[in-house]
Formats: sequence, C-alpha cells, structure tokens
Amino acid sequence: MNRLPVFAATGLLAGIAVLAFAQQLQPPQPPTPSVIDWIRTHAIPLATVDAGHGFDDLQPLKKIIGDARVVELGEATHGTSEFFRMKHRMLEFLATQMGFTIFSIEANMPEAYRLNDYVLDGKGDPKALIKGMNFWTWDTQEVLAMVEWMRGFNQSGKGHVEFTGFDMQAPNVALQTVFQFLQANDAGYVDAFKDAAKLATAQNAQPGFGVATAEFPLADAAGKRIHYSGYIKTEGITSGYAGLWWRVDGQSGVLAFDNMGTRGVTGTTDWKKYEIDLPVAADAKDIAFGALHPGNGTAWFDGLSVDIDGKPWENDGTLDLDFEFPAPHGFYIGGTGYQVQTDTSVFHSGDQSLRMKFVGAPPPPGADPKAVIAAWEQVVSHMETQRETYLAGKLPAKDVDWAIQNARIVLQAMQLRANPAVRDESMATNIQWILKQNPDAKMVVWAHNGHVQASSPGKDQPMGSWLRKALGNQLVALGFAFNEGSFQAVEQGKGLHDFTVPPAPDGSLDATFASTGIPLFALDLRQIPSPGPVADWFGQLNRTRSIGAVFSDAMAPQFLLPFIAPRSFDAMFFVEKTTAAHPNTPPAKP
Repeated sequence: MNRLPVFAATGLLAGIAVLAFAQQLQPPQPPTPSVIDWIRTHAIPLATVDAGHGFDDLQPLKKIIGDARVVELGEATHGTSEFFRMKHRMLEFLATQMGFTIFSIEANMPEAYRLNDYVLDGKGDPKALIKGMNFWTWDTQEVLAMVEWMRGFNQSGKGHVEFTGFDMQAPNVALQTVFQFLQANDAGYVDAFKDAAKLATAQNAQPGFGVATAEFPLADAAGKRIHYSGYIKTEGITSGYAGLWWRVDGQSGVLAFDNMGTRGVTGTTDWKKYEIDLPVAADAKDIAFGALHPGNGTAWFDGLSVDIDGKPWENDGTLDLDFEFPAPHGFYIGGTGYQVQTDTSVFHSGDQSLRMKFVGAPPPPGADPKAVIAAWEQVVSHMETQRETYLAGKLPAKDVDWAIQNARIVLQAMQLRANPAVRDESMATNIQWILKQNPDAKMVVWAHNGHVQASSPGKDQPMGSWLRKALGNQLVALGFAFNEGSFQAVEQGKGLHDFTVPPAPDGSLDATFASTGIPLFALDLRQIPSPGPVADWFGQLNRTRSIGAVFSDAMAPQFLLPFIAPRSFDAMFFVEKTTAAHPNTPPAKP
C-alpha cells in the first residue's frame, strides 16, 4: 500500500455555522458599571502563567474544580504562548494538588499515544514525537516544555501522569495498527480488512493534494541523517502550497516527518531550491518521500537530490529523481482533482520536469462514503464480536481493546469525511473510551474553546456538550479569552506566521474583562448572581474572539463570535496581552 503524506487539519469549517447565526443577531447591550465591578470583585488574580512558581494563587481554583473527573482547558487561539503555558501550569496544579493522572490533547489518537512511551519510560525523542502528531499547532516549545515536565514528574516519584489524544482526523496510523493486530491474531480476516482498507485509502485521498511518492532504501539511511532537496516552480497558487515531503515510520508509527506545511511555495515563482533535513532512526521500518501540491494553480518539480550524513546518495537507477523518463520512474503519482505528469516544456535541468496541476476535485471512483462507512462498521463489529476469542488466545485485554479502538478511529475518520459535524461527538466518545480504560483516573483535556464549550448558539453540538450529557457535574469546562496581542496561525496563500491584533472591540466579553484592569485572572461563572443586571448581561449573546488554525487580518471581525459565557463554560481564564507560541522548528523565511 502506498503511503501518502499526513496533513494536520486546519479547522476551516470551525465557526461557520455560528458566524451565520451571529449575522442575524442584534448588537449586545454594553456592560454597565455594576457588571464590571462584579467581575473585578470576583476575579481570582493570578501571579503568572508559568509552571514552577508554586500554587498559592491557584488555591481558589480547587473550589471551581471540586470533585470533577474531567477538566477541559480551552483556548481562544491555536497559537498563543500564554494559553499554552497556563495550561501547562494547570496540568502541574491538577496533577500535584488534585490527583489528576491523565492528560489528553486535541490530536489524532494513535499518534498522540506514542508520547506516552516517553513521559512514562523516556522512550523516543519528545520533539520528534510531538512533530509526529502532525498538528503544527502543538509543535511548539511551550508544548515541549510541558511534555518534558510530565517526564520529570513521573521520574520524581511524586506522582503519575500519562499522555493521550482523542482526535480522529487521519486514519493512516490507525490502519497500520489494525492491520498488524489482525495479521498476528486473526489471519482469516485479513483479506476482508484489506478490502476495507482500500476503500478507506481511496476515501482519504479525495480532494486535497497532488502527490508523487516513493519508497527510499531503508538500509541506506537507517541511523543516519538525510538532506533532501529539490527545485520547485509555481504558477497561480493562491490557496494551499507546493512542497517536498519526507516521512520515517517505525514500529509505533511516524518517527520523523516534514511536508513543508509551514513554509510551502505559494503564488507565482521561478525555480528555487528547497530543502528538508531529518534524522532517520536506527530502528526505522520504512521511509517514504516525494513531492506534493495541496493547493490550486500549478507546481513543477525537478532536480531532486538526497545526501546521507553529508555525502551524496548513490542512486542505482531505481528512482528517477530528475523526472527524465516518459513517466515518473519509481514514483507513485496521483491525487484526485490533480493532473500529475511529466512536462517537456518547463524544466530546471535535463529535458523535462514533473508537473502537478489542480483541475478540480470530483469524488474518486470506488470511494462512495456510504460504502466506506459500511465496510468499516463491519470491521469494527467483527473485532468487537471476536474480542473474547482474542482474549482466549492469552492476549492482554489492553492490547485487544487498543486494536479495536484503532478500528473505530478509522471508522470515525471516514464518517468525518462524509459529515464534518460528527467530529466533536467522536472526540467526546474517544475521551469516554479513555476514561473507561482508566476507571479510577481523572483527566485533563486540552482543546480549542470551540470544542471545550458545553453549549453553542450554532446547530452543531460541541464536544463539551456531549461530555456534559455523559458526565454531568463531573465535567468542568474552562475557557480562555484575551484582549490584545500576538498569536500564530495559517493565512491562506502565506502559510504559518504571527499575527498581532489590537484591543478587543468595546462591549465584547474580552474588552469587558480587560476593563477590570487585572492583567491575568480566573473567573467562576457559576457565581453570577441571579436575577439582576449581572445575570442579564452575561445571559445575552456576547462576543469573544475564537481563532483556530486559520486567520486573516482582513477577516478579523468574522473571528469575533457570539456565545453565552455561563452556558458555555463553568469558569474562564483571561490574559490581557498575549504573545505568539514559539515553534520548535521556526518556519523558513521567504
């Protein structure tokens, strides 16, 4: 099976339904002095967002948390340093002071679980494992510092905390996990699995990118460092980008990966050399690499080259890295909605190049969503039915349940492609699965405000609402807000970079919090007095910034979304001024 590069979701659909609803609303009433006075009086001032500074100022939060089994920590952007650091501090507080033992992040489930080997036993490179989750949002120094703290906490003997994830957007690693389990323990079902896997692969490949992918000789690169380069020329790429990619897989999943997602080529450009540097683990099981074009317009690729430990790789002719054959030799090419072929009229070296041109994106043959979902419902049903048989074969229950859960992840990913609204329900279901596997544990959940909130004025139910139904008062949802400052996000056509926004508009929840003059605080929304002017103001649809992975200064007003704070969150954190999160690998400068 040809493996394609994994892409982190960008949340392009987040907030659309809420935004449409907001456009029908009347402007909210501005806060009265009594509202601001109540917030100022009941705010819990915090000394710092940084972990390692004690817990004296956090003690009042114990009353907010109470006997909750799950504490959700939101964020108003996916790229704010202070939010990430405050969540690290809250994990430190909850783990050391209140007995929480599981951390779970908004990242694909099997990829995130690989970090648990590091935080428990020190296995693997935490920086590479974070990158391997394939969410640029978490590939930051702030998250790395938290993971390193988790490892140190487990080593200290003062407590125990595990790293997990609950998202389900990519089926690649889950597919591998299910295949390996069935191959070893249910060989008679492998052919049926392969049929379902082909459908899932076809469905997963629809609208998204053109690609050239090849296998690299493992024996030549294992335990060494590769330098992969190539020339790219583009025309009319106004959304998405063009880039090179390289991926190293191990027994547990992706060990190293770079797809130029934060520094891809956009616009109309002449030939230029681009590069990727990555380590290849000695215990790597497979290497795939190539070129990709997840965008509109046209991209050309030529003159690919690989150095290993600083020396040119000796190609035996298995791979045509200069695309001089009539058809790409040694590469799988394709991509629904893309024309991928050699081009004799445009080239950097030799007599031709590889061209990827966006031509539209009809559904691929054989990938009918209903058929794919039905096939994977059968896989899940089969494995659930065979659970006792697997256990009778002396397999640990933990391993059996993990394999079945990975089959569910594939099913959920296929359901997501048919209906994006199912994502929040699926994430809530996965969190409940983690809790079931750890019946005595208490969990800290990290996600965006839009997922954490327990209600939404839009028609789709957020993850927090599903969890509220299941857990009731055992769930505490904590939102985050800010007034002004910087964050990182992706801008269509420009990639990942920092943005800076001015103070929040007058009358918004964010500006009202800022008017207290307290730069950092928590506020228990369950203490709002009712009835009265404070309850009336908080009970209306107020606006707050809600920025996911994508942002544009020109569209800034569209990221100010309505919500009723005390219905959405039990309490909120407020940061007056923010700075952008710090990538572990900063984007290359244009």
